[in-house]
Amino acid sequence: MTTTTKTRDALGEQIITAGLAENDFILDLNGGLTVPSGFPLPSPWDLPSRLFRFPIEVCKARGDRPRTIGLRHPDLAGHPFVQHVEAALGFKLDPNGAPNENGYSTCESFGWFHAVDLVTAGQWRALLDTSDFTTTRSIFNAVDFGLRYSDHSEGGKRHGHLSTSEARQIMDELGATEPTNRASIIRELGKPSACNSEGKKGGERWPINGKASSLEDQAWAMIFGIEDGWFEYDRAGFLQWSVKGRDRYSAGNAVTYVEAKTGQAAFAF
Repeated sequence: MTTTTKTRDALGEQIITAGLAENDFILDLNGGLTVPSGFPLPSPWDLPSRLFRFPIEVCKARGDRPRTIGLRHPDLAGHPFVQHVEAALGFKLDPNGAPNENGYSTCESFGWFHAVDLVTAGQWRALLDTSDFTTTRSIFNAVDFGLRYSDHSEGGKRHGHLSTSEARQIMDELGATEPTNRASIIRELGKPSACNSEGKKGGERWPINGKASSLEDQAWAMIFGIEDGWFEYDRAGFLQWSVKGRDRYSAGNAVTYVEAKTGQAAFAF
């Protein structure tokens, strides 16, 4: 009979003794260290970003593999809480995170969180100022997200976290190249298809499915679709295919299309 001896979790004990986590269960559950409520954070570390709120990744011990700890981005070395943790533990944290035994780390996911958190908080200018903490791909993806969904807080507006004007400013800052054939980019998306997830009383919805050939073109597709009337926001603030957009999609590359509401031909500009 083979028995497995669990290696003493010296790092976990050190973290708990330093008051950085309540116990090893919570430490393993969180997979990282959280900036305590009320911890003083100067700009830009006070931004509403999960990357800045949970800057440290901790991978639990498994078998004879000890616990590891590291930063979710190398530039987080300047974060006041990170410096507090390093002083408490007496060593510098690994700037490349703490991947598990399979090499998986949450660093990439938290880079995406940084982009989408700031876009949905209305802090897209701050996102551009702190773009080194994420990737251009994640920002393109956040532009897509910000145009698709609305702020559902009390009194929130039902026309996206971003306007197309704001989205264009972000794309310009990223050096994105605007495609010349607007309709072809939109037609890279999936064919419009109705759904009714809430039964007959919920009404018919036309969600925007599928993806463009790249995240950059995906963002442009959302911008063009809103500007040219292919998409519209429903009463809940979610972007969907408009009647005009469905008609134009069905027309393919034809010069004209028939408007379903009027039965009249219109130019597909």
